[in-house]
Amino acid sequence: MSFRQYKVTPQAVARGREIGLFGDTEKRIARAARRSAQFTGEQGNRRFFDLILTVKGDQVVWVNRLDDAA
Repeated sequence: MSFRQYKVTPQAVARGREIGLFGDTEKRIARAARRSAQFTGEQGNRRFFDLILTVKGDQVVWVNRLDDAA
């Protein structure tokens, strides 16, 4: 079994840093996308712990915290 590889857009990396993801933000978001579960909501379509991700194809285009309204 292999995991899908996700690319993270610069906008998602910038947003990740805004919400407190530091270090190698791109790698952290890609890893969260690989391990995420499907999610139905207005904020995104994948969820990993308290992160909501918007994934289109193999790209993560947005990231947010579950409790954030923005």
